[in-house]
Amino acid sequence: MSARLLELKDVQKDYRTYRFGWEVGRVKALNKLSFHVDKGEIFGFLGPNGAGKTTTIKCIVGILNCDGGSIRIDGVNIEDNRLESKNMIGFLPEQIGLYGGLTPVDTLRYYGGFYELEEEIIEERGRNLLKKLGLAKDTERPVRGFSLGMRKRLALAVALLHNPEILVLDEPTSGLDPRGVKALRNVLRELNEDGLTIILSSHALPEIQEICTHIGIIDQGRMIRQETIEGIREEVKKTAITLSLRVKNFKDEDAKRIDRKKGVSVIDQTEVGRHTQILLKLKEKLIPWVTDTLVSNGVKIFSIEPRKNSLEDVFLKETGSDTND
Repeated sequence: MSARLLELKDVQKDYRTYRFGWEVGRVKALNKLSFHVDKGEIFGFLGPNGAGKTTTIKCIVGILNCDGGSIRIDGVNIEDNRLESKNMIGFLPEQIGLYGGLTPVDTLRYYGGFYELEEEIIEERGRNLLKKLGLAKDTERPVRGFSLGMRKRLALAVALLHNPEILVLDEPTSGLDPRGVKALRNVLRELNEDGLTIILSSHALPEIQEICTHIGIIDQGRMIRQETIEGIREEVKKTAITLSLRVKNFKDEDAKRIDRKKGVSVIDQTEVGRHTQILLKLKEKLIPWVTDTLVSNGVKIFSIEPRKNSLEDVFLKETGSDTND
């Protein structure tokens, strides 16, 4: 198997719009979209609402057909071998559809039949998956009594039952509490360590930054940035941060003194009661210089709150989004 496990090249997808039964136009959801995912990656798929993320996922997993371009899994065009391609993918959609009257064991038996898995394999893999996902004590309970987190874990077991090469997840943490998010994150890391390649579409940017090894940012149906998380971290380190200080005895000459320092600028100064609130833009390494300079000139510092840049800042810059929207 090649290192390049999934490759999209110039993928196009249009949605037709109708009025009174007549086609009146088309909306271009994917516009020559190209990107790749290598074996062993946890690939974070990002984009603003309407960027084409869900359409892309539906094309990858075979729910939708492309209007142009190609999608290859392990070098094989999915159009040439749809059944084999689908068997290489496990899919966890945002909206989970499970039968409430079935138990987890019955659920795995039911869905395992679609992959024509032997009963012994379903039982063995199913038992191991339910144990790994923390459902071993609930195998005989009807699914209707499960919490959202439990249902998502069971749906994940279904997606993994046929031992896929790629796991695709659409907003997997949606609706989960912090404990559920952490549990899912740990499971995904374990699966990745076992060799599973994961594609994760999410609006939860801190979660993407926490778990993913690579990211791709899509906007208006095109891939506008593909990068490693390490590359993003290095970029963030080189970018100026915002520093908020609450001080006393701060004078105009103090502001001028700070502004004269290369790499530091005062972007806001507000009087709040007996104190002054200052916002600075600077490189993180210059924070000690700022505090030493202020203190040595008689300024009393009551609080310091640095705001470091993150994947969110990169995302907003790349997509041209306004944080006030």
